[in-house]
Amino acid sequence: MQVNPMSSAGGAIIEGIDLSEPIPENIQSDLMAAFIKYSVLVIKKQNISEEDQFRFCEIMGGLGVRGKPLGMRENDLDSEYEGAIHLVTNLTEDGKALGSFGDGEVWFHHDGIFKEIPDAATVLYALAVTSTGGETVFANMYKAYEKLDPELKCKIASLNGLNVYDYGSRGRVDLNQDYSKLNQCVHPLIIRHPKTKKRALYVNPLMTARIVGLSERESDELLELLFQYKDDAELLFQHKWEVGDVVIMDNQSLTHARNDFPAGEPRMLRRTLVKGVPINR
Repeated sequence: MQVNPMSSAGGAIIEGIDLSEPIPENIQSDLMAAFIKYSVLVIKKQNISEEDQFRFCEIMGGLGVRGKPLGMRENDLDSEYEGAIHLVTNLTEDGKALGSFGDGEVWFHHDGIFKEIPDAATVLYALAVTSTGGETVFANMYKAYEKLDPELKCKIASLNGLNVYDYGSRGRVDLNQDYSKLNQCVHPLIIRHPKTKKRALYVNPLMTARIVGLSERESDELLELLFQYKDDAELLFQHKWEVGDVVIMDNQSLTHARNDFPAGEPRMLRRTLVKGVPINR
């Protein structure tokens, strides 16, 4: 197995692995070590089944289950939210979307930050990609925390953020409207990564709606300051997708976003999750 770093901000391309075959235990350990170090692993030219993708998730910490909109019945077996697979695609069948996040740009976010126990990692497998655009952009949240002014670090050390997600929206939730039926959870603005024990900034423009205990104005001003990481080139790196790419991304040490792409071209990523552990400050 070869590990080739992508950027000083993180990420590595892994060579010499076939995820359609069982992975020896020593290679599993090497994969986990690389993931902990680089936060994103890209494994190219793969041809994997759903079961292969599940097995990879188990190796990396355990297969998670896709979240559901608040209030959805647990026994709703016809729901597109059942099971571990989620398609990120703009394709439709009989006029119905086959997945979600079909077209366009997606703001920076942490997958699962609106859950009590967020997903540790996300795994994406590229089945169809566009000729241009659609890159996944990552922001290193260890570095985002490190670059904060010491006074600001002290100010937010004990503060918490309310993270809310509306499955039917692409923008941040307006808390002046009723959001009681939306998925939501409060987490610290600064967390300690469960593997590395390093501190990371844990806020994002899509889902962090309010800082608990502050007025709306104070919260908005502070969040805009914390969201500046999304424009800091030193913290960012990106992946341009090719069919057969498998990407695993850490959801505590990174946020990620998606660049726009041609709406008329098919795009499909098969998404699974690695289950998480409780968040610690």
